[in-house]
Amino acid sequence: MSSEYLNKTEEQQFEEAKNWFKENSTPILLAIFVFATASFGWNFWKSHQAESAIQASISYQATMEAYEQDPVKNQPLVAKFLEEAKGTNYAIFMQLEEAKNAVVKGDFAAAKSQLQAALNEVKDPSLQSIIRFRLAAVDFQLKEFDSALANLEQIKDQAWDARKQLFVADLLAAKGDKEAAKSAYEQIKAKTSGQERELIELKINNL
Repeated sequence: MSSEYLNKTEEQQFEEAKNWFKENSTPILLAIFVFATASFGWNFWKSHQAESAIQASISYQATMEAYEQDPVKNQPLVAKFLEEAKGTNYAIFMQLEEAKNAVVKGDFAAAKSQLQAALNEVKDPSLQSIIRFRLAAVDFQLKEFDSALANLEQIKDQAWDARKQLFVADLLAAKGDKEAAKSAYEQIKAKTSGQERELIELKINNL
């Protein structure tokens, strides 16, 4: 502060403060209004998101129960739910359930279609890994080994490494690439013991 300002009387300071506020009141009020609106909007958005999540959960549970009772008859309910819940994890869960039922029926082409549709929508990395692994398993059944290997390659989460390595070795063996399969099995064998090691040795001997 300057000495000039310190020597002014309280009355002068008050008058200057009033004049400053008068000159700047519009931008100040605007800033307050924007802040308040943003705060209200944020709280409203959070409340709306929570309510939407609850409704989506209830709808998912109801649709799942109907689907499990009679998948064929209640397929329209599933289609309706997927349209309404598009882009949410609940829609992904429903597609995974449909894919699982297709696998049970041996309809691997339908399962792949459902899983691919889910993969195109999912944003969560953990769900992406689950879907890619299941896609690889379906590709294995369809004898689309290169596609299966490509899906496994896209899984970057280290928690999947052990399962990936064994699956990759199995895929290489199924492709008839015995040398690559043996090398992959040997790498796994070096990290295992007991029954797991015996299983890997059996796989190597069967090449």
